[in-house]
Amino acid sequence: MAPGLKRTLMGLIIMSAILAAGGIMLFKSFFSTWYFSFFPFLVAIFFLVNSLVFVLFYRALNKSHNQFIRSFMLSTGIKLMTYMALVLVYVLSFPKFAVPFAITLSVLYILYTAYDLFIMLSLLKRKKEKAVLPDHL
Repeated sequence: MAPGLKRTLMGLIIMSAILAAGGIMLFKSFFSTWYFSFFPFLVAIFFLVNSLVFVLFYRALNKSHNQFIRSFMLSTGIKLMTYMALVLVYVLSFPKFAVPFAITLSVLYILYTAYDLFIMLSLLKRKKEKAVLPDHL
């Protein structure tokens, strides 16, 4: 496993632990009527899906530009479809918690996507800088 991927996954683990602990504390203290027991599993699902996307992203970095774009778009599409299916199944199964679930999923999606973008843009920037540097340095 590449050291960059290990560091990225470690950051994802830390972020997920902070979000899980902070979310449970927020739900228990301020939004106790909105707490749903699936919340910790929701954070775990986001962690797993984003981990898979990062592994695919790191593998695609070494491919041609067109293959990289195709891989990135495919992984993003799969990620979105997974989350949409999750919302649909949960809302149909537990309509009482549909609003808190949808809001929580949206917040988690924004936070995890921000982390994804930060990591991906920094990796692409480093890759571009390496390509510009001469070989004799």
